[in-house]
Amino acid sequence: MTLPSKPPGQAAGPGIALVVAGYLVSSISDTAVKWVSGSYPVPEMLFFAALFSLIPMAVATMACGGLAALVTRRPGVQFGRAGLGLTGYLCGFYAIGHMPLADFYALVFTSPLFITALSALVAREAVDRPRWLAVAAGFAGILVMLRPGSGLAGFGALAGLGGSVCYALSVLLVRRFGGSERPVTFGTYGALVMAGGAGLLLPSGVTVPDGHDLVLLAVGGIGMGTALLCIFAAFRRTPAAVLAPFQYTQMIWGVLAGLLLFGEQPDIAVAVGAVLVVGSGLYILHRETRPVLARS
Repeated sequence: MTLPSKPPGQAAGPGIALVVAGYLVSSISDTAVKWVSGSYPVPEMLFFAALFSLIPMAVATMACGGLAALVTRRPGVQFGRAGLGLTGYLCGFYAIGHMPLADFYALVFTSPLFITALSALVAREAVDRPRWLAVAAGFAGILVMLRPGSGLAGFGALAGLGGSVCYALSVLLVRRFGGSERPVTFGTYGALVMAGGAGLLLPSGVTVPDGHDLVLLAVGGIGMGTALLCIFAAFRRTPAAVLAPFQYTQMIWGVLAGLLLFGEQPDIAVAVGAVLVVGSGLYILHRETRPVLARS
């Protein structure tokens, strides 16, 4: 998620290292969740993952001065973003269990396109013609990946896109109202709402995960929280223009994990579509951050 960054001028190395580590840990978390997908309902997986994600959040809260760090000036923003996070993670967990990891990340990378489109349609921000053309090219990439009529555009792909839309809306919410809030506050409120919301959605007759699966859900949850804190910390110390492209390293981890652990062969149509989506996202990033780059 994009947060206000410190002005350029300091060394970018630590920020880059933090954000790359964050996206790597996030990919490990996604892999662990995929491993247990199909064995348990999505709300149950998210419930346990959210509970475990409170462990790194608690450590960060203590490091920031204790419970006083969780005081918020904008509870509506916190709970609104947390609700979007709950919906987005429900969609994401479902998508991870129903499609290859590389395909999932290709859909995750549509979030800059949705952010740009929704910033104009919902937030009434000015979007110039080149960025609209980039959005159109990115959505063409989605069509290439999903190949309407091929049977691939199922609920898993739609859930992945739904998760990207929720993420884009949460970014716009934070961008407009949440710049003064602490990252650990966003993370903790998000984890609490995810655990509570997923708990309310638990079906009757829930099967308690066995030891092996509980460890995987712990890896998934602790990874979720740790990745979020790393990424927040990186964006607070380094300009977003420098860090944002490193999110695409997740495609590398997704392809490797899918190939080595799940026997998922990369699909040429997904690769072509991903190139269009990633290229469009990078171009939008370039257009939006030219003033930042000019000052660095």
